[in-house]
Amino acid sequence: MAYKGAKDLTKGSELKTVLLFAIPLFLSNLLQQAYNLTDITIIGNAMGDDALTAIGTVSIIYDLFMSLTFGMSNGFSIVVSKYYGMGDEKKMREIVANTTVLACIWSVIITLIGTMSLRPIMRFLGTPESVFETGYSYAIIMLGLITFSFAYNIFSAILRAIGNSTAPFFFLLISVVSNVGLDLLFVAVLGWGLPGAAIATIIAQTMSAIVSFIYILVKVPVLHFKKEDITMNRSMVTELITSGISFGMMFAVVQIGTVILQGAINSLGETIIAAHTTARKISSLCMMAVGTLANSMATFTGQNHGAGRYDRIKTALKKVLILDFGIATLMIIMIYAFGGLFTRLISGSSNPELINTAVFYLRFDLPFYYVLAILLIVRCVLQGLGAKFTPIIASLMELGLKVVAAYVFVRLWGYTGIAMCEPVIWFVCAVYILIAFYNNKHIKALKTIKNTSS
Repeated sequence: MAYKGAKDLTKGSELKTVLLFAIPLFLSNLLQQAYNLTDITIIGNAMGDDALTAIGTVSIIYDLFMSLTFGMSNGFSIVVSKYYGMGDEKKMREIVANTTVLACIWSVIITLIGTMSLRPIMRFLGTPESVFETGYSYAIIMLGLITFSFAYNIFSAILRAIGNSTAPFFFLLISVVSNVGLDLLFVAVLGWGLPGAAIATIIAQTMSAIVSFIYILVKVPVLHFKKEDITMNRSMVTELITSGISFGMMFAVVQIGTVILQGAINSLGETIIAAHTTARKISSLCMMAVGTLANSMATFTGQNHGAGRYDRIKTALKKVLILDFGIATLMIIMIYAFGGLFTRLISGSSNPELINTAVFYLRFDLPFYYVLAILLIVRCVLQGLGAKFTPIIASLMELGLKVVAAYVFVRLWGYTGIAMCEPVIWFVCAVYILIAFYNNKHIKALKTIKNTSS
């Protein structure tokens, strides 16, 4: 089933294979984060702190619904990677066909629920009246047209499942360059405000989705399917849905907790909201650096699981953990040295309270990235092995801890309680994930396998 651009992750040096797959994925994530930071910078400099506050209050809601589409995409891709590793071309076509049908149905559901529930969620979170309508005008466009973002995510996830992480990078590059240019035109030049920023994003994502589709149509025959491949076989559909829902629920539950936590942050005032929005953008960039190898391990594990190469999974896990610790150390050094500078550049603000609050959050959280690395990598290996319930349980634990943070930590320690929240979550969930990992049937089998390298 090989074609130019695909990578068979079941052969070659384990660490080298993961790294070669991870580099385009890292560049894609870096590009996405760079765009997010540029977007915030353009909006902050063109419209001021109030616009940052508005974005901060609604972006978390959009992220909740986006996590449901992103999670489904990743869940579907794990099944695709498994069958690609098995070399079953017929099953591959059927999986891709049924994935397409399920994705279309899911996108309609998410669009309807998102647009209808936006105002109630904003009210529930206590969004400040001064930025309510401004934030709503941005989020309603993003949610109303979320299908285009989902389309790009599906195409990219399937390509990555068969080992091609390079093409999705170039598709994203098209989106980001277009997005930044349109942001400057619609927001800074034409003065369309946050609705202009939303329209720019949707146009750019639509362009990426179209280019992705054309690429698959022309270059990737292994992903082509015919009408008869849409079997809707019960076992296959069940496997896709359970995998998709497992990932979707994992991301969604985490985001629900974040939404609840945002409600507590909203009660701390507009300056804190803007500071937290800026800090989270920087934190996301740092997490991306740590998490890229983990995400790569999900696809690597999926293919090797399909091929029965559990020895490769064991070897890669150890090496990737060591490398990720080194990356975490670098991120910590950078934040402690340049956190204030990053905050001023990204927020466009000279408000000392905003800058100091954001830097405090970053310096508190970053030292716990070693725990985060363990959590992310081990969880992705479990997902690649087909574990469906463990990630959801871990996410439910995270939800519970975020509720505690919102209603207990914040009341006791204010914004320090917000900063404490994620490190506590990472530690508790990492302990649970490790216990589940060592009790997984495939991992138990690995204990009897000697390290080998193809």
